[in-house]
Amino acid sequence: MGRTFRSDNNAGLCPEAMQALIEANDRSHVIGYGDDHYTAEAVKAFKDVFGEDIAVFFVATGSAANTLAVAALTEPWQRVICHRHSHFNDDESTAPERIAHCRVSAIDTDEPKLTVEQIFRLASESRGDVHQPQAGVVTISNTTEFGAVYSPDEVRAIAEASHAMGYRVHIDGARFANAVAACGCDPRNLTNRAGVDALSFGGTKNGLAFGEAVIFFPLGNRAAFERATHTFEFHRKGTGHLLSKHRFVAAPFAAMLRGGAWMKHARHANDMAAMLARGLEQCGFRLRFPAQANAVFVEMSDPQYEAICAAGYPCYRFGDPAWNLVRLMCSFDTAKEDVDGLLRCL
Repeated sequence: MGRTFRSDNNAGLCPEAMQALIEANDRSHVIGYGDDHYTAEAVKAFKDVFGEDIAVFFVATGSAANTLAVAALTEPWQRVICHRHSHFNDDESTAPERIAHCRVSAIDTDEPKLTVEQIFRLASESRGDVHQPQAGVVTISNTTEFGAVYSPDEVRAIAEASHAMGYRVHIDGARFANAVAACGCDPRNLTNRAGVDALSFGGTKNGLAFGEAVIFFPLGNRAAFERATHTFEFHRKGTGHLLSKHRFVAAPFAAMLRGGAWMKHARHANDMAAMLARGLEQCGFRLRFPAQANAVFVEMSDPQYEAICAAGYPCYRFGDPAWNLVRLMCSFDTAKEDVDGLLRCL
């Protein structure tokens, strides 16, 4: 198939992740379940990025990272507020309800990001008595499912408003690296300094074979932090997400963070998407959303969509069918030649 624009999930391993796996497989025996020096190095690398006062856990998948993080921050009688197109609402099957046992309340909007006003309006529908779901977690995606990026100020505003209403804040950061690269800011400005309680830090979409990190921060709510860090390990084990050969999920994170490869690859993917977006507009196509990170959402007819797929540039239809949207996703290994070829085809 070669390189495609279907998803950054379709890309292979970046060189740093591959080398880390090879080095972790050094034929010596290593203690399992996270009690190994590779995991210790990965935790230290995360603390170098976000500061010492954090807790870090590793799981294999994004679904596990999101649902277990939220479960650790909630009680079963609470509510989780999210975007209707979020992965938490649309793409985790029934895992959120099965694992967290909370009411999932999705905000119905066609805009790519949630606003404080929308969150406040939905949260205010509850009377707060025993007959209603109680305040739980607000979860946002950064970058969003439509490629938009929340700025540090937007994250801080959502965190402050959510905390004032009794909610904790979780970020689905499957493409968090792309958000940081787009903002050009310190990662802490999008997380703990903004008052976020938990982050699912994506590895798979940025060149790892598998693996996501769940990070809890105490600056949002110290009591929630202590509860979450105590319970997360039990949630992880009880749902079958504690890996025995743990070093193989931790070592690639350490390698990516230590040398800055996570940022290098995210910037490259964002740059390729920006180049593609400019070229599409020059060809006369309309972008429904600004290309802020590594995804481009372009309006395209069925014959155009079928033609580029047949020509060797497969991609996805995305969003409401009435929008006629095609999602073109760039990854760490998208080359300028790939972008030029697609534009020539169009």
